[in-house]
Amino acid sequence: MQKSLKFIDLFAGIGGFHLALSSIGMKCVFTSEIDEYARKTYAANFKEKYLKNFNLFAGDIWKVDFKTIPDFDILCAGFPCQPFSQAGHKRGFKDNKDGNLFFSIEEILKIKKPKVFFLENVRHLKNHDNGRTFKVIYKSLQKLGYSFDYKIIKASDFNLPQHRPRVYMVGFYKPYLKKTFQELSFTFPKEIPLKKTLSDIFGGLVTTDFRGKKERKVGFTLRVGGGRSPIMDRRNWDGYIVNKKVVRIKSKQGLQMMGFPKSFKMPVSENQALKQLGNSVAVNVVKAIGIEIKKHLNNYSK
Repeated sequence: MQKSLKFIDLFAGIGGFHLALSSIGMKCVFTSEIDEYARKTYAANFKEKYLKNFNLFAGDIWKVDFKTIPDFDILCAGFPCQPFSQAGHKRGFKDNKDGNLFFSIEEILKIKKPKVFFLENVRHLKNHDNGRTFKVIYKSLQKLGYSFDYKIIKASDFNLPQHRPRVYMVGFYKPYLKKTFQELSFTFPKEIPLKKTLSDIFGGLVTTDFRGKKERKVGFTLRVGGGRSPIMDRRNWDGYIVNKKVVRIKSKQGLQMMGFPKSFKMPVSENQALKQLGNSVAVNVVKAIGIEIKKHLNNYSK
């Protein structure tokens, strides 16, 4: 059996990766997050158990001497998606502020050579610039000696009532694997039935979503045992029609929709809290993939 796996949490946001992977016995040894408000939320939830040594909590990743990062097994990064998103400018690597941050991941992998990388980004990354951006990413990682597998997974595939499709990328450093398994594809987790609904989260019948003066029916998916479960079919934090009344969504509901516990602290304004949740990873999905990463290492590493 593998010893407790160590990971680093890059572009960490409010700690979705941290929460998911620590819940399955992994240990975070380094974090980077540049946004001051996200740092405040992250610290409020992880300071006591993890961030007593704030040297482990970096801001701008480019100001870090990568050689000083503690040794770790898994590099985790939900690297900034705005340059690649459908809703953004889709500038990709030409975006000097965020788009080039992928190359910090590449550099850390080159220097530290961890066993695994585990990345997340918007679905559109796969098709950005006619697929050239994605090709640069996987070719770069393969040149460093890593396998490369990916899958587009919706949050609703893992019992969170919103579609939120994201591309998840996982790779293993081949020298850590037994030679006969170095070309073996990684197995992403099987979907689980959607049981939690927006009606469960809001405590009433949700029929439509609400944006200003406009209403639009939410999407539905079949529910095990019959009936239909409302799910959110795009990122929209405005509100919903609940029991025929307009209810504005708050971070309390947003936390549940993203897989965070009700006890998760958000010591920022509601606007900032909803922004942070909108930028976060779906905790349930990350946890499920993390379990499969552990299995892969247990089965195929030297």
